[in-house]
Amino acid sequence: MALLWPRMEMLHMSKSRYPGITTLSDGRKRIRLRAVDPRTGRMKEVDRVIEGTVEDAASLRTKLKRQVKHDSSGAVQVPRLGDYATSWLKSRVVGLKASTSSAYAQVLDTYVLPYLGDFFVDRITESEVRGWQVRLAQKRAGATVNGALVMLRMVLEDAVEEFDLPKNPARRVRRLPVRRATDEEPNLLTGPELGRVLTWIGTNEPDAQALAETLALTGLRFGEATALKWGDLDMDGGIIRVRRAQWHGIVSTTKTGTTRTVPLVGELSDTLRKHRARLLARQVPGLGEGWVFLGPSGGVLKPNALRFPLMRALKGCGITKRVSVHGLRRTFNNLSRQVAGDIVTRSITGHVTAAMTEHYSHVDAREKLQAASKILLLLAPVSQVGDQVGDPTNPPVTPESQSKDKSA
Repeated sequence: MALLWPRMEMLHMSKSRYPGITTLSDGRKRIRLRAVDPRTGRMKEVDRVIEGTVEDAASLRTKLKRQVKHDSSGAVQVPRLGDYATSWLKSRVVGLKASTSSAYAQVLDTYVLPYLGDFFVDRITESEVRGWQVRLAQKRAGATVNGALVMLRMVLEDAVEEFDLPKNPARRVRRLPVRRATDEEPNLLTGPELGRVLTWIGTNEPDAQALAETLALTGLRFGEATALKWGDLDMDGGIIRVRRAQWHGIVSTTKTGTTRTVPLVGELSDTLRKHRARLLARQVPGLGEGWVFLGPSGGVLKPNALRFPLMRALKGCGITKRVSVHGLRRTFNNLSRQVAGDIVTRSITGHVTAAMTEHYSHVDAREKLQAASKILLLLAPVSQVGDQVGDPTNPPVTPESQSKDKSA
């Protein structure tokens, strides 16, 4: 049963504090609800736009839902999970990025509905969910199973609210333990390795040089970098304004929905100027659209545009560890954290939380040893710190030196 819905354009609307009520750009209120029609046993959807306040819309939505949902005896017909998931996903498409809605559909289609789609929602038990998890884990990796479990929880949580069910049968099912990458296998490069890779690409893959350097020297996501326009670049000011992102040719907002600026270093400016000159000399299709990086037919680049050039560069540099295109962003994150700290790094990369910055970082044994050595200095008496550091130009701070500084 296919749930990959047609791509829908983003509507200009804002959510309200009432479920199913959104405010349109012209001030009208949109009412959306889903319930089972007791006459047919099928999901019925109501989509109505009215004038009035949010409270008026919420009151009308309650009445409409009661009319659709209840028969003369007040009984509610609960659908099968497959039917409910189809309707649930269709209503979720509005307001979601295309990449997110497609990922939801793929997880449901591939991992959830083939096992549980024929069950009536109110007949799914915790035991059934655990059995599904075991069967799926025999074929799929733990991270995949956990992602499917999260999706099932989301669907069933809305069903619990919609049909007044006693509990979500997936709520207490724990995620599977997942082996994390060790210190020896991070998806990133060291500073010297990155320098070698970029040099190799510049020499052997000139058409890929500008994109590779943009990703490696700005920390942009692939979708953000490939949605840049020349008007977003301030070469003289050394700034890139990240306003949008693209996914499989669909251009929308950034992942966080915000605009940010990232630094544009001189070396990258030079590369981008040369890149633009080559595009103009070749008169490649799509120049009028203003995209910095153009695909063969003139549109934005496809997801695998840099994959094979990077693989060839790693091999050419004798680097055997696996590093993906996304690993260039991780590399920038890790190097930036070491020289500029977490706050600056998050402002550049667009990470919302410190936890995500940490997830992208790789603290190796040398960095850990340096940190431990600095902690040892804090344990020594103040008079001994200067001797341990061994830097005569930076003597230890003592009460006597502080008083001399103040008197001076």
